[in-house]
Amino acid sequence: MRDEVRDIPLFPLDVVLFPGMALPLHVFEERYRLMVQECLEDNRQFGVVLAKEAAISDDLTASSCRRDKATQGETRRDTAAHTVGTSALITQVDTLDDGNLDIQTAGLERFRVLHLVRAEPYAIGRVEPFPLEQVRSREVVRAVRPTGDLFLKYLRLVGEVLGTVIQIEQTPRDPSSLAYLIGIALQVPMEEKQQLLSILSLPALLARESHILSREEILLQRMREFQLSNTGYVQGATGYVSLS
Repeated sequence: MRDEVRDIPLFPLDVVLFPGMALPLHVFEERYRLMVQECLEDNRQFGVVLAKEAAISDDLTASSCRRDKATQGETRRDTAAHTVGTSALITQVDTLDDGNLDIQTAGLERFRVLHLVRAEPYAIGRVEPFPLEQVRSREVVRAVRPTGDLFLKYLRLVGEVLGTVIQIEQTPRDPSSLAYLIGIALQVPMEEKQQLLSILSLPALLARESHILSREEILLQRMREFQLSNTGYVQGATGYVSLS
């Protein structure tokens, strides 16, 4: 992302995009099909922001749905979005027979939305770069190895609980890449992922991720112990039934 303020299309989604993350999308709304086509024509990126619904919000109002209550029988509903997001580069586009699009995108850089430039037919936001701070601090150097070890243990436990093998020989050496990879991989609610994406400094991000990884390790260990204690049983309508 360039160092100056710029205007980019915004795509509110129910997902948090991190830098370095691959994100496939099925685009079916006409306004966002238009957005994709214009991004391709102008060779520009768009921004992914986590959407949320609220009657009144101090965050970015990315789009709104207004219907005549007298004729439609529905009240007004606003769809708001968080103001910290990630720019996305379109890497592949497949046009389907019905005109919908399947696109592949890659997360590039964090940004912060200053304000909306326009809302229709799709949102355009004025954004500024939001890079991680203190990326070479002593706190980062001290945190990288223990956080990476926690992450590898977390992946092993997730694999055991899911009955699969998650192969990763080593964590990224670059601390920022490690922090973003952890954010991508964590199986936590999107609002918690958004909190991670919005953290200002790398030391604070790694510290928060370490706390989450430790918390999730305890939960995963309990789940694994529960699974092992019920080996030889299947879950029925009213509980576990022995297979013997």
